[in-house]
Amino acid sequence: MPKSAASKSKQSSPPPPPPSPHNKKKASGTTFSLLDKSKKNLDILQGLVLHKEVISSQFENELISFIQSQCTKGRSGQLKKPTYLRSAGARSQGNQREALQYGGFFDFNKARPGKRGLVPDFPPIVQKLVNHLIDEGYLDKEVRPDSCIINQYGKGDCIPPHVDHESYYRPISTLSLLGEEPMLVGTKFQTVKSCTWKPTVGTSVALPRRSLLLLGGNSGNVSKHCISSCRGERISITLRKQPGPDWRPSLDELAKSGGGKKRKRDAAATSTANDYNNDDDGGGGDGAKKKKKALSGSAKRRKKMMKLKGITTTLPESGQGDASVRQQQQQQQHQQQMTQSQSSSNGEKTSTKKRSSDTQAKRNARRLERKQKQQQPIQNNV
Repeated sequence: MPKSAASKSKQSSPPPPPPSPHNKKKASGTTFSLLDKSKKNLDILQGLVLHKEVISSQFENELISFIQSQCTKGRSGQLKKPTYLRSAGARSQGNQREALQYGGFFDFNKARPGKRGLVPDFPPIVQKLVNHLIDEGYLDKEVRPDSCIINQYGKGDCIPPHVDHESYYRPISTLSLLGEEPMLVGTKFQTVKSCTWKPTVGTSVALPRRSLLLLGGNSGNVSKHCISSCRGERISITLRKQPGPDWRPSLDELAKSGGGKKRKRDAAATSTANDYNNDDDGGGGDGAKKKKKALSGSAKRRKKMMKLKGITTTLPESGQGDASVRQQQQQQQHQQQMTQSQSSSNGEKTSTKKRSSDTQAKRNARRLERKQKQQQPIQNNV
């Protein structure tokens, strides 16, 4: 073939098509393994994968700037609950961790998905992050996240050992920004002090900046994970795919968080399961013992009034509530009214007899007076 023809043929051949981002191979990362003898040598870290440098430094700075601006709005009241939450009160034990929620509401009190529509959809920058992680092969597009919790930790902040609710699809992914803190993963933990733990059956996984940790398989379903007291500032973005809109908590789960007698728990569980998406969220945690329910302000006032009237009341047992107090007070009021009615009835009988005798005496006096007047003219005539 002539040289000119060869060069012409080479120029006319089309370039190879660029690889489609959806056809990209799944990224490989660092995997872990640990056999738990107490669970018949189960590999409790199966499914735990760590990817490093999944985003650029520039994109990390953009995410940090957005998150810190949203937390500033939350502290000033411009961002309302439950989109912005902050640990506070006696239960926080000095933990001031801040949280932002997008896509799906997570009920921290009940540790399960909450009512839909309470938090806004993904902001553009979070949507950009999800697209990037799927396009680069770190996340599977079949399990595309639609729920996001962003945690901003300060020095000394933590999150206790827990397993994410079973209704969320696995794997669960966590992107680490700003600081480098280890995540503890295992089945047994020892509490060293407040907000500090160490795994007795498990491991510590260092999480560098811009790293993505995937919790799937046994690591996401069997093992617990936590962040012990932070040495400095840290931000984590947890991405999950939430259950469908028709999802409801099981009756057993509702019974565990309800407290009280089993029959009452079952009834409450059935009612809550039917109307779950119409109820406000709040209340106890899994397996926690319920403290004695405090009286409401109106119940306290009724109790005080009954005490002033001489009617003693007993505090309701755990789970009875104001209805029990009102029932007891009504019974005692009824007994007191019956006693007063009987005593007043006896007094009325006595006073009635006295009035009748007085009236009869007056009648007799008037009759005697009339007889005397009638007798005077006869005597005068005589």
